Amino acid sequence: MRTFLKTLSIALFSVSVVLLVSPPTRGGEEGLTPDEKNTVEIYQKVSKAVVHIQCLKAGNPKEKRFPSPAVGSGFVFDKRGYILTNFHVIDNALSIKVLDCQGKSHKAVIIGTDPGTDLAVLKISPAECPDEVPPLGDSDNLMVGQKVLAIGNPYGLDNTLTVGVISALNRSLPTPSLELSNNVIQTDAAINPGSSGGPLVNSRGEVIGVNTAMAGKGAQNIGFAIPINVAKRVIPDLIALGHPVRPWLGFTGMEITESLAELFNLPVNKGVLVAEVFPGSPAAKAGIRAGNRIISYGNEQLVLGGDIIVAMNGKPVKRLKDIVASLSTMKPGDTATFTLLREGKHTEVSLKLGVLPLYIEKMRRK
Repeated sequence: MRTFLKTLSIALFSVSVVLLVSPPTRGGEEGLTPDEKNTVEIYQKVSKAVVHIQCLKAGNPKEKRFPSPAVGSGFVFDKRGYILTNFHVIDNALSIKVLDCQGKSHKAVIIGTDPGTDLAVLKISPAECPDEVPPLGDSDNLMVGQKVLAIGNPYGLDNTLTVGVISALNRSLPTPSLELSNNVIQTDAAINPGSSGGPLVNSRGEVIGVNTAMAGKGAQNIGFAIPINVAKRVIPDLIALGHPVRPWLGFTGMEITESLAELFNLPVNKGVLVAEVFPGSPAAKAGIRAGNRIISYGNEQLVLGGDIIVAMNGKPVKRLKDIVASLSTMKPGDTATFTLLREGKHTEVSLKLGVLPLYIEKMRRK
């Protein structure tokens, strides 16, 4: 019996020694799926460039509103200290403070703003930048269903990660600029107050959008992001000039769909119907014609009878996005050629692009 107890005690002692010298169990990549590893790696890289933006916004004495704090997100996209965020995050700010991923506070200045696309560029000292900044990807070839990650500071909770998919493409926000007409990314990755301005990232760690809004109360898993290619087009102007310089055509239009073509007996089921031409604009000088029949349709008013744009610079125009894509490669002073359908016949019109006037910019934001 003593021999058995002695043997048992030796065995227990041996086990205890093994337990003492064995390394403690710790979290890590062991046991993670490839998709989980991908998510962890992307977060660890990109989150270092995501910042928490704290603002003190001016009040309105007439409305008895006093200065109040506001928070949002942003991310460093250039090692010179440039930060991209939403315009509405810093609009009317009296002061702006940026907190990095370690909670360290930095003073930020506004470099440029573009209310039309809800984008703004801030700047901190280059010495305060992270070692790596996330690359800006390509938002023109996104697909519904592909994985996306959103990083931000919802409700002030720093560096929060949410994961989802692209739920839909070609959405529009309630008051879109031309660049955002039928060109907004919809995602089910949670985007809450405070997340605005943070990056929407693909599975390669590339920023493909700037998180900007969520749907109204009662909606779940419906968030929106500005395509990064829109940002890439305006960033150089924001840094150099403080505001974007946009080519101006001088007309507004409506996308033609099969249902609209059938309801109103339009000659084509794809294209852009010219609704309004601004006096003195490049479109007016080129002779592009607006419609003269106004029909109430749902909550909108449709203007019918005008020219229908079916091509621009030799490329088919099926949607407003096609015109935006062509304009993105042009600048004021360039010549654009339109193929129009007018009174059942095709005709070509050339116009010299102007500079979008400030008053038109303000009208588009109302």
